[in-house]
Amino acid sequence: MDLASVDPSVSAEKFERELTRLKGQGALLQERGIFLLGTPEYPIIELAYVPRHPLQVGVQAPQSGTIVLPAGTVAMAVAAVPSLSARAFKARFDLTDYDLRAPSLEFRDLWTDELLAFNTMFRALEYQKERQAHAVLLDDHPITHKPFLCLRGFREYHEHPQHSGDEWLLYRNELSLFTAVMALWRVSIDLVHAILIPGPAGLQINWNAESKD
Repeated sequence: MDLASVDPSVSAEKFERELTRLKGQGALLQERGIFLLGTPEYPIIELAYVPRHPLQVGVQAPQSGTIVLPAGTVAMAVAAVPSLSARAFKARFDLTDYDLRAPSLEFRDLWTDELLAFNTMFRALEYQKERQAHAVLLDDHPITHKPFLCLRGFREYHEHPQHSGDEWLLYRNELSLFTAVMALWRVSIDLVHAILIPGPAGLQINWNAESKD
């Protein structure tokens, strides 16, 4: 895909503007478990996302002849499952050619800096009345071949062949790096709950998105 580029000095100036805005919202971001990492240099800004939702465990009602737990008792199953929402992750935003192009996003391991594989990741869900809960974290972008967030405001969405009519330039006056940072938090942490369900075949994880209308 041939795309125009921005003078690096102009893009770097806009990068600094977006970084200043993020720092100015530092208290709000930290309340949501979002932390700026290191000393960002153009064109990369890295943020740590630390979920706080407790794991929800689904337990089937006991059958006749089994021990019935007293009301209020918490039944807990513990399993080391890498895709639980409790896993912190690094979001790497690339602002090359910003703001002619939207911010690009990669998901990385917070400790090793390795790219996260889709089958080891959390899930991101959007909730809309007309569509109900639906996945917005997809496994394989046709250009980058990496997991990507299929939402307006992200380069991977706007440069996806299926979204050729929904250009970033239609939204860049109302969207920004800050709105992208908050959108990622909303669909990957705020709206999403992982429910662990023990069963005869082992442990199953259901991912649910709640409405916050």
